[in-house]
Amino acid sequence: MSSPSASAPGQAAPPAPEDWFSRVDHCWCGGRPREVSPCSESYFVCERCGTHVSQRRLHAHRVADFYSMEGYWHARQREKAHPTLLERRSVLERDGRVDRWVESIEAHTGKPAGSVVVEVGCAEGTLLSRLQSKGWIPCGVEPDPSTATAVSRATGLDIRAGTFPGVAVPACDLFVACDVLEHALDPQGFLLSAWQALRPGGTLFLQLPLMVPGEPDFGGITPKVFDPWEHAFIFSRDSVATLLAATGFTVLSNDRSWIRAHEFVVARKNPALPRLHRYIANLPEMFSAPWRDFMDELNRFAAPLGLREFRTWSKIWEYPALWRAGLDSIDWNRSRLLDIGSELSALPWWLASRGARVTLIETSENFVEHWKFVREKLGLYDRVDWHIVQSSDLPVADGSIDVVTSLSVIEHQPDKVRAVDEVARVLRPGGLFALSFDLAEPELGMTYPAWNGEALTRAKFEALLGHHDTLELTTPLDWNHEDIAAFAAWHRQTAPHHTYVTGAAVLRRVPHGWPTLRRRLRHAYSRLKARFAR
Repeated sequence: MSSPSASAPGQAAPPAPEDWFSRVDHCWCGGRPREVSPCSESYFVCERCGTHVSQRRLHAHRVADFYSMEGYWHARQREKAHPTLLERRSVLERDGRVDRWVESIEAHTGKPAGSVVVEVGCAEGTLLSRLQSKGWIPCGVEPDPSTATAVSRATGLDIRAGTFPGVAVPACDLFVACDVLEHALDPQGFLLSAWQALRPGGTLFLQLPLMVPGEPDFGGITPKVFDPWEHAFIFSRDSVATLLAATGFTVLSNDRSWIRAHEFVVARKNPALPRLHRYIANLPEMFSAPWRDFMDELNRFAAPLGLREFRTWSKIWEYPALWRAGLDSIDWNRSRLLDIGSELSALPWWLASRGARVTLIETSENFVEHWKFVREKLGLYDRVDWHIVQSSDLPVADGSIDVVTSLSVIEHQPDKVRAVDEVARVLRPGGLFALSFDLAEPELGMTYPAWNGEALTRAKFEALLGHHDTLELTTPLDWNHEDIAAFAAWHRQTAPHHTYVTGAAVLRRVPHGWPTLRRRLRHAYSRLKARFAR
């Protein structure tokens, strides 16, 4: 192994060559740097979830080398004044750490007889041995083969060598990772795989350093916690809750610890509910690779044109949600798009660059000069035009539009019934109406600022759009209620007034003559209901 390079005062010398690492400029969630971490200049704070992220990342193929028996569990631990692998068992038993782990685990799990526990990063196996004595069937994982073999021989436990999730583990009822998640190169992938390993209703137990309200750092051990060679991510209580919600878990407890920088997080596996479309914004989709990839592409398109880039707002769910709900299957070379409330949205221009003929709709001329600049920059003189209107009436001929897009506009429209009917009028039969909307449910403690208009509720959405005379939802209306709490918690972190959630839906214009008398009567009733709901 090469000689380690110099390290920061109070921090152990790096145990690996520089070329084992690469530079990093984004968080697990896809977010970019908001600022340099006040705890270490080697970390940045994510703009999107608030996690502190190391600007260097160990290469995946070097994990086993880095966490080797001699290099990590002996030399590295001595440098940091931590117990070596052979010393850990007596230290953990003596300082009461294992007792606290078991106490917290037992508070959230049932009888262990016949239940399987998997511990990734099990080290010397002290916790697994204790759980085995209480009736659990244990399985441990360590990345370094030599370490796994030594621990298995010393304890008789089933210890598997490999970097999780690249190593097979049995289906389990309890998944444990103590002082591991902050090391994970891909914490989202790690927890998604943990979710897969857990049986329905299974429990996840983590120990990791967490930034907590009222404490700006970890005191005297801050340099050890913010160790960019080992700790890829330092989470806060909020950001770890966001990560868990995005990977299919509900947090049961994250307000306890053994000592500072050894906080406990206990979570339960959520069931996977089959849905054709998730109408309400949710963290699992928003932080998934397809959603992040779409927003990255749209933001790259927007940046050189001075159009709006969306990185932290709910739009990072709304845009890809509508794209994947039907806009991605359209032949834009043969389509005419009407975008309502265009402002400086990149979407209509991006679609124009893909061949669409686009008409922008706004209520003032504030953006016209910039539209002219973008149209000239892209050379789309015959592809993009616009209208400035002061009402919900659209200056477009009946049945002349293939797709209408409207992102977070309907809450600003005072006559929502008229606005939707106008969309239906201008769409051709079979045309699509793709809209996102703010959703505020007072009974769930949500509020909506009066200066921003009037948000829909689920009942108002159903009255306005669920039973329209000439528009029908492309997927059955099936509210994903289970996602509301987690998304609302994240949304409140992005702005003080975001005390509501958002939704998205795609509707299709039914063919002429399609509506039956029953449908017309239902639509008339819904129109009245929607008006009186205001």
